[in-house]
Amino acid sequence: MDNSTTAVLDQLENQLHELVEKMRQLQQSKATLETSLIEAQAKFQKKQKDAQEWKEKYEALKVVQGMKTDNTATKKRTLHHIDTLINEVDACIAQIKIED
Repeated sequence: MDNSTTAVLDQLENQLHELVEKMRQLQQSKATLETSLIEAQAKFQKKQKDAQEWKEKYEALKVVQGMKTDNTATKKRTLHHIDTLINEVDACIAQIKIED
């Protein structure tokens, strides 16, 4: 082989080593990003759960406030809401009995 061929082969070998090293770095970055994504998703789900709990507490507070008012329409809405919740609980209980 002449010098120019050897020089080209050496250059290609160096480039290949650089590519392999870059690929390893990218794989490590990908793994780090995947871990970060999983952590972010877990935080997001916790925030959603917390928000849902606060929403439920707020709705319960509205129901209690509705019962304390002198407004008949508000009381009717509150009682309807309570009846709806009771029906949902009854449906859940019936579903549990079916699965047993």
